[in-house]
Amino acid sequence: MKKNYYYLILLAFTFAFSSCKKMLEEDAQNFVSPDQFYKNEAQCVAALNGCHNPLTSIFNQGLLLSIEGVSDLAYLGNLNNETRFELSPSNPGMGKGLWTSAYQGVMFCNAAIEGIKRSPVAEDRKPALIAEAVTLRALYYYVLTCTFGDVPFYTDDVANLSTLEKVNALGRMSAKDTRNFLIKDLQTYVTALPKTRTSEVPNNRISSSMAYMLIAKLAMWEKDYTTALAALTEIKAIYGQLAQYPLTDTYFRNKNTAESIFEVQYTWSVSGLKKTSQVACYFTPPRTANTNSYNGIVIAELGDKANPFTSITPSAYFMSLYDVWDPRRNMILAYTYNGQNFTRPMSNNGTGKPWMGVKFWCPGMDNIADGNNQKVFRYADALLMMAECANELDNVSLAMSSINEIKRRASVSSSASINLELLAYPGKAEFLEELKAERARELMGEYGRKWDLVRWGTWYQSILSTVANEFVDIKDNVRPYHEYYPIPDNEILRSDGKLHNNAYK
Repeated sequence: MKKNYYYLILLAFTFAFSSCKKMLEEDAQNFVSPDQFYKNEAQCVAALNGCHNPLTSIFNQGLLLSIEGVSDLAYLGNLNNETRFELSPSNPGMGKGLWTSAYQGVMFCNAAIEGIKRSPVAEDRKPALIAEAVTLRALYYYVLTCTFGDVPFYTDDVANLSTLEKVNALGRMSAKDTRNFLIKDLQTYVTALPKTRTSEVPNNRISSSMAYMLIAKLAMWEKDYTTALAALTEIKAIYGQLAQYPLTDTYFRNKNTAESIFEVQYTWSVSGLKKTSQVACYFTPPRTANTNSYNGIVIAELGDKANPFTSITPSAYFMSLYDVWDPRRNMILAYTYNGQNFTRPMSNNGTGKPWMGVKFWCPGMDNIADGNNQKVFRYADALLMMAECANELDNVSLAMSSINEIKRRASVSSSASINLELLAYPGKAEFLEELKAERARELMGEYGRKWDLVRWGTWYQSILSTVANEFVDIKDNVRPYHEYYPIPDNEILRSDGKLHNNAYK
């Protein structure tokens, strides 16, 4: 049985290589044995392309719904078991696919790192190649630890049956130890990556800013604000003032913009290659059949072929966070479009809930498929992280200037004369609360809200005090242990019980 599983792993690795966009023409047998690969830099790059492949199986509607679609900011009012917190090891929701895809990514990265190390490629070229795989491996483990907490950790290249058996026998390593290893690993290799904005790296490959972002994210989970701030300072030196980046660049349809630090690449065309998500389906107002009318407004850019699902509903708490003139309000919460009122927000004497906004829509969406990129990290996030770290380290000046860069861009982008900036430091605890609100205003939908709440230690109480008051199924079902997903029962069985879900018992 295990031997068959080993061959499946080799087959999966072979498939990842062969599906790369710029794959070299090679004889098929060269992909069967890793010893016959990594003979030149082009083959090493092809292996790195394969390391990117699992990302579209992770950063999609499943993960986004779990992080943003059921949080203090929003809920999904339908019969989705997952967003009603009806989860268990036998019914792990999106967690099953995420576990498989993330560990597939880890396996690909481990193999690429070892293959590049032993390749005949010039030694001065190897660090940059290895650094890309190291950064992607850190991303996969970042997602795993944020989603499941403690998880198995390994860096071995699964190149033989004995190594596979060793990996299969692993239990759960503490998330703290995993994060600390990844931080040191990233610090070792980050200087080998291009020190520039990601949009300026050919083909939007990994930049040093992406590695620094992961260092900061991992360190902040461990409350190591000094390490995080040092990494964020490096990003600021590259990206400069936020004011130079248009607010409209935050739309998911606007791909690989200058502010972007990391996006998962999707593509859609009428007759070409399709790699799509269904994210926009959950963020688009309902369409009247056979028309391009969406909840009472004709929206030509969305076309007449979209089939939106039941839309995510913003919470009353989230709605309350925006100044009425904040331009992000109608970008993220759609009360109107092109000066016309949607029907639902105007119901009940104008107190109806808005739809999710234009930031998430996909022009020309085909049925349920959209080709928007998924925005994971961008510079505004880094500045808000910098503000949080500075506040924790009692650097009031830096905390204020960092959060006010975000607020200032929103202010100058408004159609009205407003000033959203903090005029005076409100105190350490009060500043943190304002920062939490500002992260909601700026970053909703960008794969972070639930993980932030868990990191702050406020997830359960935040759910109880917001969406649980609006959607009874959440109130009835949510439990403190839902802050992490259950490890799927098939993985527990495969590990002979070493992977456990004690919290879910």
